[in-house]
Amino acid sequence: MKMRMAVCEDNEIQQDIMKHMLNRYASERSFPFEIVPYKFGKNFLYDMEEGAYYDVSFLDIYMEDIMGNEIAHQLRARGYQGEIVFFTASPDFAIESYDVDASGYLLKPLDYEKLKMVMDRITRNMNPSTYQIRQRATVTKVVYHEILYIESINSKCILHTESGAAYTVYKTLTAIEKELGDRRFLRCHQSFLVNMDHIKQIGAQFLLSNGDIVPIRQRGVKPVRQACMDYFASKSAGPNNRSV
Repeated sequence: MKMRMAVCEDNEIQQDIMKHMLNRYASERSFPFEIVPYKFGKNFLYDMEEGAYYDVSFLDIYMEDIMGNEIAHQLRARGYQGEIVFFTASPDFAIESYDVDASGYLLKPLDYEKLKMVMDRITRNMNPSTYQIRQRATVTKVVYHEILYIESINSKCILHTESGAAYTVYKTLTAIEKELGDRRFLRCHQSFLVNMDHIKQIGAQFLLSNGDIVPIRQRGVKPVRQACMDYFASKSAGPNNRSV
């Protein structure tokens, strides 16, 4: 899944420097990023209120319209669980950064090696086998193994889990399948994506470990079943062939 990052900096030169460094990091680590710049902190907060979400928020402490530390406090008060990184010319607010659980505090002029250390720590803590469900300023992380199946209904999808919890995701099933990017998830029907690790029995339909039934498309039953057999065979062949 692509990591989304916001850069809040009212100085265009400093903003360009930060974007250049982040793009360099993305290139070196082959990590998919999307960087969204903000010149005004209040515009960033407005977007977050309207449902925008960023995995990492880079905040300049001294901005014209609002202080970066105030932005951070407002984000945490609204339930934001993403990473916060401050960058500023002064170390005055370094201790205060602990109050909002900041992941880094970078001093200007920005040093690429220090930025890289912060980003390595952030990306290392992100589980690539976790699907993130974003709702306004909050994010729910669901481990791949806990996903039983995903069902498409009209313009939304319902993600069903082992615990019995169900999450509504306002995306197409095709988009979710692409974001998951894991071979354990099989598109067995136009409206269903099933986690093959939870298939208990294969017949005209799939019987899952929790007793739920997932349909198999009528046209193409044979290749769907064969895909399951191939997946199970690859798992039994050894740990090097298993999905993570």
